[in-house]
Amino acid sequence: MPTVYAARPRRASARHSLTARAVVGGVAIAVVAGLSGCGSTAAPSTSTPSSVAASTSTSSAAPASTAATGPLGSAPDLAVLAGVTVSGGGPSLAPNVTWTASPLTVTSTTRTILKSGSGPVSTLGSVVTANLALFKGSDGSRLDSTFESGSPQPLELDPTKTVPGFVAGLLGLSPGTRALIVIPPKDAYGTAGRPEIGISPTENLVLLADIVSVTTPLKHAEGTEVAPVAGLPTVTFDPKTGPTITVPTALAAPTTMVSQLLIDGAGATIKAGDLVRVHYTGVLWKDGSVFDSSWTRGTAFSFQVGTGSVIKAWDAGFIGKKAGSRVLLVVPPADGYGAAGSPPKISGTDTLVFVVDILAVS
Repeated sequence: MPTVYAARPRRASARHSLTARAVVGGVAIAVVAGLSGCGSTAAPSTSTPSSVAASTSTSSAAPASTAATGPLGSAPDLAVLAGVTVSGGGPSLAPNVTWTASPLTVTSTTRTILKSGSGPVSTLGSVVTANLALFKGSDGSRLDSTFESGSPQPLELDPTKTVPGFVAGLLGLSPGTRALIVIPPKDAYGTAGRPEIGISPTENLVLLADIVSVTTPLKHAEGTEVAPVAGLPTVTFDPKTGPTITVPTALAAPTTMVSQLLIDGAGATIKAGDLVRVHYTGVLWKDGSVFDSSWTRGTAFSFQVGTGSVIKAWDAGFIGKKAGSRVLLVVPPADGYGAAGSPPKISGTDTLVFVVDILAVS
């Protein structure tokens, strides 16, 4: 299953990464959408290809905080989209998107609504979870799709993290909406293109999006504080820099996984298969040294729970927890990276400590 992130971390690698990446059709929507996931040498982290977010684009698509909920674009560009035929598409079923007049080109990001939805409307900062199929406007060939996997992907509507044309096309949409979006080069990769994944400097991108959910993530955990448990690490929190974790290194580390609430949120309850967005910091029990932090990178991390795409502790430790919660995870090697560890920072005998803020569940 492709992801909108520049690269998905793996369960165990030399980069201490937490999630696995699969590619459909050889090109990940991760690379195209450019939503940065994580970016360090620790877990979870972004590896190459680097984030292809707005920083790589000279886009003129500077989306407002809100957008029209209907069609987007000029009359001539909308007339181009009228020549596109879309059929099928659903869980485990790829959509069929065709047009007769090639190449398909527009002057600015253009959208038509094929099916209207209802519920919360996406704005800047929202996380839109959608099934996506991406095609080249030049010849109709498919670059990638999430439909077949039945695992929709989250996109953060932030033009500094996601290709601006994707952001502009997905603003103003509600769950249940099916939108057809065409993105010109200036709103994607400009004169550079992305030739390594088959996107030339003149390529228009054709995106079919089925919106599954729209959420506005929290900035950090919010809820009812839970009394700390003796013998476990203690945590202080700064909204700007995240948690500081103090490990009782004089004590032996637990030999079984611990998942302890520090703040009990009031949002949606996590179940297997949910897409969860989090901020986290990870330290080693033996010395309290930080091996990874999404707070340091300034970018939250999204993953799918209970699918084997993350280390065991992350797959199991959040089930039943709610959005808004802060969770302390103590992870013995068997529930983390096993005997191999994740060099150079995590050995096969290291117990890990994570403090995780659950920002959104969808």
